[in-house]
Amino acid sequence: MNCGYKEKIILYFYGELPERSAAGIKRHIDACASCAGELAVLKELTAQFEIFKPEPPLLSAAGQAFAAREPGFWETALAGFKAAALAGAFTAAFLLAFRFMGAHKSADAVWNNDINSNLDSIEYGIYSLEDDMLYSPSADFDYSCAGIEAQRQRIAEKTT
Repeated sequence: MNCGYKEKIILYFYGELPERSAAGIKRHIDACASCAGELAVLKELTAQFEIFKPEPPLLSAAGQAFAAREPGFWETALAGFKAAALAGAFTAAFLLAFRFMGAHKSADAVWNNDINSNLDSIEYGIYSLEDDMLYSPSADFDYSCAGIEAQRQRIAEKTT
């Protein structure tokens, strides 16, 4: 289908075209086999979608009765406590896990702690990046930009 009517056929199918345009598209579909096939495919897909309709979930009478009843006093009063207890248990387990993960580290020297070693590795990374930038082509950018600015100034002075 190289006739350029594909989008118009979709609009025609969904009834989103003005009547005058829709009549022109209808004439084109009658004359063009490719566009007629495209319209047939759209109709078939729509029919397939209409065939498949999900059924509502079937609930048992006992389940509906349980959902419809009003919660008791203790059920309402303890609802917030259950959430808080669950959050507390999760937090305790989380803290316990972190406590045991850090238990194997030795504290033999004050200067050899995690903070200092992490800072040393960050500092090494910064120096390494600075060293890499010295020999990279992007390190010349400031120099080249300054040269361009100086050249622009010289040209401006010559023309004025």
